[in-house]
Amino acid sequence: MIVLLALLSLAGPNSTTNSPRPEMRGLWVVRTGLFTPPSVDQVVDTAARGGFNALFVQVRGRGDAFYVSRLVPRSDLLRSQPADFDPLARLIARAKERGIEVHAWVNVLLSAHFGVPLPPGHVALRHPEWLMVPKAAAQAAMSVPRSALPALIERYREQSDAEGLYLSPSAPGAVAHLEDVVGELLRAYPVDGLHLDFIRYPGPEFDWSRPALEGFARGGDLMAAPNLDPEGWEAYRRAELDALAARLSQTARRARPGVVVSAAVVPDQAQAIHHRYQSWATWVERGLVDAVCPMAYTPDTRIFRAQLEQARARLGPAALVWAGVGAYRLDLDGVVEKVQAAREAGASGVVLFSHESLTPADFERLHGAVFPPPAAPAAAVGGYGPRGRR
Repeated sequence: MIVLLALLSLAGPNSTTNSPRPEMRGLWVVRTGLFTPPSVDQVVDTAARGGFNALFVQVRGRGDAFYVSRLVPRSDLLRSQPADFDPLARLIARAKERGIEVHAWVNVLLSAHFGVPLPPGHVALRHPEWLMVPKAAAQAAMSVPRSALPALIERYREQSDAEGLYLSPSAPGAVAHLEDVVGELLRAYPVDGLHLDFIRYPGPEFDWSRPALEGFARGGDLMAAPNLDPEGWEAYRRAELDALAARLSQTARRARPGVVVSAAVVPDQAQAIHHRYQSWATWVERGLVDAVCPMAYTPDTRIFRAQLEQARARLGPAALVWAGVGAYRLDLDGVVEKVQAAREAGASGVVLFSHESLTPADFERLHGAVFPPPAAPAAAVGGYGPRGRR
């Protein structure tokens, strides 16, 4: 607990959030938009035509890199491209020419798909002992060779909400690795923001890995401890995630002073706290992140508005709350409706998921309907007022 408090104090609020900021008009760019130089250019150009002022670019999808790294393997999805093709560098250069911010979107704990071969040097191959383990596999995980852990975890995929292999925030080596990844990335690239995604547990059936059980049991019966103190077990996992958020934000701010740290979060606060162990409101209050993006992907506008109003009420009028809009579940009229509802609910802006869900014609319509000029870069200025004052 002393270590956690020290980390929280070191992380501190980012001073850049004290000045007013314009409305966030963001777009999540999944890694499919980074496969080739033309696809990178198209993403930036269509976003500019759509009136967007920020791109959240998935530079770390599954423990890999869509940038130049000495720590993690280059994404296998770039294998057909020349070795000197740097998707992130190209995107930053083109976005800056158009006055668009770039936020490096990093999938933190989710590190690999199930059923997909891992490339040489992947963290799950080098350190399978850092992986989260589901409860059903806990006993077996204690005795199998470390190299057998990924296959063991995957065996229970149908019994969990996991989308793949997750690193454990209780494994000291995993946390240090993630700090190194963030530090390397932000020192090398002039991004405006670091966007943390999958900084949550897959569900309450995780994490029964040895590092997590040993950290909680503290010398007691590893398997019995969570059942003997279920509330303490929940609190322990939340604290582990809090500490990870603190360390990553501290690393980011040291590597690139002034960077905006944000997190994609589960919109329902009870679900976030008790099932994903993601205390995102606390992260904002303690200054661990500068902004949260509730992934309010519901097509139901009433639920969408209510989730954002609850976030605003919980965090107060000054916090940066960017509404995550699930464009992949909506037609263009639905997207427009959600953007307008986000403004009415007091959001500080929106981030649309994702670039794949919009056609060139959709970008043109968005520009005319909800993103008219001027759309200044989101880090240039800032207010966050409850009615979308910019």
